[in-house]
Amino acid sequence: MRKLFNNITEWIVHIPDAFRKSETEDEFGIRLRKHKRAMYIRTALLVVLGIALIFVLINIYTHWTYRSYEVIESEDVFDSVSGYVAIHDRVLRYSPDGAVLLKSDMEEEIWNESFNMTQPTLESSSEAILIYDKRGTDIHVYNMEQKLGSFITNSPILFARVSANGNVLAAVEDGEGTQIIYYNSNGEEIAAISPSPTKYGYPLSMAVSEDGNMVAVSYVMTDNGVIGSRLAFYNFGSAGSDKEDHLMAAEEFTETLIPDVRYFGGTELIAFTDSGFMVYKGSGTPKRKEDVKIGRDIVSFFCDESRLAFIFRCEEVGHRYTMDVYNHGGKLLNTEYVDIIYDKGHFSNKELIFCNSNEMAVYTRNGHLRFSGPLNEGTLSDVIKIGRNKYFAVTDTKAEMIKLK
Repeated sequence: MRKLFNNITEWIVHIPDAFRKSETEDEFGIRLRKHKRAMYIRTALLVVLGIALIFVLINIYTHWTYRSYEVIESEDVFDSVSGYVAIHDRVLRYSPDGAVLLKSDMEEEIWNESFNMTQPTLESSSEAILIYDKRGTDIHVYNMEQKLGSFITNSPILFARVSANGNVLAAVEDGEGTQIIYYNSNGEEIAAISPSPTKYGYPLSMAVSEDGNMVAVSYVMTDNGVIGSRLAFYNFGSAGSDKEDHLMAAEEFTETLIPDVRYFGGTELIAFTDSGFMVYKGSGTPKRKEDVKIGRDIVSFFCDESRLAFIFRCEEVGHRYTMDVYNHGGKLLNTEYVDIIYDKGHFSNKELIFCNSNEMAVYTRNGHLRFSGPLNEGTLSDVIKIGRNKYFAVTDTKAEMIKLK
């Protein structure tokens, strides 16, 4: 291989001399020029080969499929109601009795908080964590280091969201309608809107931007018996201070449902519809940039900060589902089979994980299968990723750290 590399270099070096050799050049000058040219060419070839090798190794890693796993650590589970979620490089465990944020080794506590909730529900942003009692009135807000605040609402909470600075957007019951209230982390009211059910319908989903200024709300409405949606954009910053109800814009959709809206990257909003998704961008009045119609019945969808995954039933023999993976720009990146009958699915640290009571399947964020198989550790309730090839599996009797191999 080395001899071939040197022969190629020598051949390239001599090509220009067939055309450029001068009778006045002495032999030393010719040799010096050849040596310099050979050094440049060898360096360039080494750089190209190095880059190619890096791409090959990355491709091998991203397409590598693991066949088994090993248990690294195990501990008994003393309750069956705790939920676990990976937040950046940490793990949050929460239950009706309280919550604890752990480092990824699952041994060191960052904070530990007690509370009493009937239906604890978790939401998070890039910097803040919200735990609230759904259909109750209790709200607790944290960041990655400590508690930011807690408060009680005057009405039962239907659903809530949190911005990076810990501000809380809550949809609460208000007689026959719904009120949307914006709080800081200590419960001080920043703004409130009471959308008319006859004009707007009922809130189905909402999202708040990272800086806490922009809010999007998806309403479900009916018109002469036809179900539709209204997508409204509010601004609780200076841009919306002179607007009625802080409303910047609203758009109606006939025979279309918008079950979920999410803010990403500051000013980008993804609105998921029953037939695809739409992408809005802009800090003042958001503009629709993409409208992707998928054209198939969507079983479920998942998203993270750069990928959207849609699951469909597969008509091919031997496969249960297919999965289409898009980027936020609306480009289809990959289509893959999903053969596990999953009870739960979610993105966790840049991977998409599916599981049922005794199996799990792991895909990269681009849709490449990394592992699929049984976990013979008890009745499985959830799996989250906590490190490279490391996962935290929760069963009815124990919680285990496993590693794919």
